[in-house]
Amino acid sequence: MGKICTVICIVLTILILILLLLFQSTTNNNQQIHRRLRLNSTTLSASNHQHAEYDQKFNVTNTIVRLFPEIDVDPTDWFVSLHELTQWNLQQAQREFMQQTKMEMIIHDKNHDGFVSFSEYSHPSWLQTRDGDSFGYDMSWWKEEHFNASDADGNGLLNFAEFNDFLHPADSNNPKLRQWLCKAEIRERDMDRDGKVNFKEFFHGLFDLVRNYDEESYYDSSHSDDSMDASAIVLFAQLDKDGDGYLSDIELLPIIGKLHPSGHYYAKQQAEYLISQKLTKMGTLH
Repeated sequence: MGKICTVICIVLTILILILLLLFQSTTNNNQQIHRRLRLNSTTLSASNHQHAEYDQKFNVTNTIVRLFPEIDVDPTDWFVSLHELTQWNLQQAQREFMQQTKMEMIIHDKNHDGFVSFSEYSHPSWLQTRDGDSFGYDMSWWKEEHFNASDADGNGLLNFAEFNDFLHPADSNNPKLRQWLCKAEIRERDMDRDGKVNFKEFFHGLFDLVRNYDEESYYDSSHSDDSMDASAIVLFAQLDKDGDGYLSDIELLPIIGKLHPSGHYYAKQQAEYLISQKLTKMGTLH
C-alpha cells in the first residue's frame, strides 16, 4: 500500500508540474498561429524564468492534494480523463478571461455606471506608436462595428457580459459577433478590395488556418502541393453556396470557428498534449 501511494504521489507531482508549464508554453505557441485570439490568451502567459522558480514557490504535495480532486470529477475515479483535463484547463482560462475583463472594465468605465460606452473605450496603447499612428494593422478590430456587434441588447452600452464578449469574441455565442468576425476576415483577406474572397485569397491564408485546425500533420512532407490544392478546391466549392466563385462573409460562417478557435479548442489541445506524454499508468491517463 505504501508503494502504491508513493507511485501516485510521484505521478501526480509530474502531472501538476507539466500542467503549470504547459499553460505557458502551449499558449505562447498558439499566439503565433492565431494572433487575434492571441490577444485574448496573453493573461495566461508568464516569463520563462518562472519555470525554474515553481519548485521553490509552491509546496508541490499540497498543490497535488488541492488540484487533483478538482480535475478528477467526471467521474471521481482517481484517474484524469481527456474530458476532465480539458474542462479543467478551460475553467482556468475562463477565470483568467473574466479577471482580465474586470480589470478592463475598471479602466474603461469612466463614469462608473457599470457599462462601457463606445466613447469611453479607446484603442489599446500597444497598437499605437509614439507618434500616435497604428502599426499598419487593420484597426477595424477596435472600430464601432465591433462594439455594436458586441452590444447584444442594442442599447448602445456594453454590460459586463457584453464587454467580455467584446474582448473575447471567439468564445462568444452572440451571432452578431460571429458575423462580425466573418466580415473582419473578408476585409483582411480581400486583397483586390472587391468585398469578397476569391480562391487565390482563400488558399493563401484562410485554407492554412482551416488545415491547421483540422489536422496536426498539415506541414508534414507527405502532403503534396497537389493534394492540398485539391482539398482547398473542394472546401472552397462547399462554402461557395451561390456558386459565383467568391466567398462572402455569410459563406464563411461554417468555418469561422476554425479561423478563430475558442478557448475550448486550446484547452483540449493542451489536455491531448499532456496525455500523449504517457505520464501515468493503468489506462485513463496514459
